[in-house]
Amino acid sequence: MRSTLAVCCLSLGLTTFGAVASAQNLGSFLERAAKQAIQKELSPEAVGQAVQRRATATGPELHQARTADGWTLVARRYRPAAGKAAALPPVILCHGLTYNAAFWDLDPSCSLATYLAGQGFDVWAVDLRGSGLSEKWVYRLDDAPEALIGGALRRATKGKLGSQGYQTVDPKAANWTLDHHIAYDVPAFVQLVCARTGEDQVSWVGHSMGGIVALCHLSRYQNPGIGRLVTVGSQVTMENGQLVLPFLEQMLLTRQRQMTGNLTAEELVAQTKTSVNNLFFNVSHVDQKIYDALTGPATDVPAIGVMRQYMDLASKGQLTDSKGQFSYARALGNMKVPILISCGAQDRFAPPTVQKYLYDHVGSTDKTLIVFGAQHGFAADAGHDDALVGRTSRAQVYPVIDRWLRGQRQ
Repeated sequence: MRSTLAVCCLSLGLTTFGAVASAQNLGSFLERAAKQAIQKELSPEAVGQAVQRRATATGPELHQARTADGWTLVARRYRPAAGKAAALPPVILCHGLTYNAAFWDLDPSCSLATYLAGQGFDVWAVDLRGSGLSEKWVYRLDDAPEALIGGALRRATKGKLGSQGYQTVDPKAANWTLDHHIAYDVPAFVQLVCARTGEDQVSWVGHSMGGIVALCHLSRYQNPGIGRLVTVGSQVTMENGQLVLPFLEQMLLTRQRQMTGNLTAEELVAQTKTSVNNLFFNVSHVDQKIYDALTGPATDVPAIGVMRQYMDLASKGQLTDSKGQFSYARALGNMKVPILISCGAQDRFAPPTVQKYLYDHVGSTDKTLIVFGAQHGFAADAGHDDALVGRTSRAQVYPVIDRWLRGQRQ
């Protein structure tokens, strides 16, 4: 890849590429050496247009959002099925820890994104910073060729190198915290969807961390724009922290190895499978192809700052900001929007007991608590992830979410 890039740069009239010791000074070199035309190709607007062109007639549209602190994020839009459009607020689907927007569309058998679009919703599956197609740091240049020189490299290689989203070797994008998701990513996506649809409010469906960030945003900032909230396996308290600490420590070590270039793709897959198998699934409730899909493009390594906040949650029992000065758990009373709180009966990461805490402490007067398990009329005791991607999710869980988003009683 390095020799190919050198040829491309020379063909574009750049100065001699030279030897580059690391991804960081390579990024600095390109920034200094690129001419004005290439700098234009590097702009967020230009790269955004390249990402948008990747949308296909049958796949989701890709849209970019810009956060107040300067990150570029991507959302995947699934328009309502033909003849199914309804007068309903658009829906944002937000992934959980270690995943990205691909979580919501792994396979037709368990795609909440396409299911809701088929029911008439305008669906937006989002990539938080550091995930999926949104801006994220990578260690090696060949992991993110087009993010560095935009369409110029694509044209120079006659289209062989497609857009990888907003990947970058700039170390400023290497770390962030839950607070960044909460304060910046949530409002950026809400503003994007409202602007594109002309609606004043959205409904937000969050799995695990994807629900946490919306809960915490509404608890701390009370910003308008989210009219209804669904959380699946989300939490701001943790009673069984000792159970999940080994997983969190493993993810922290994984990120550290990734940042030093000492983690292969094969090792990442192996580590993820081990962690998922041990903690996140009722394995008997998941098809093998779905389990395998979750260790591929749907997976991203969390930032060290995020993992440290999760470790604090596990050790202290409640979620605070990264400085330990603001308790999101104690601020739940500020959250007033209608909320559906749910989890799998066999969820060991965010079990029914912590869902009961959410239900008891949110300030919403319109609130519902549902546990997906045999004792409550469901076919299986779902785990943390397979509540949404399990064998019975499409038939039993998706209709529950659909009805609640429409304001229908369960």
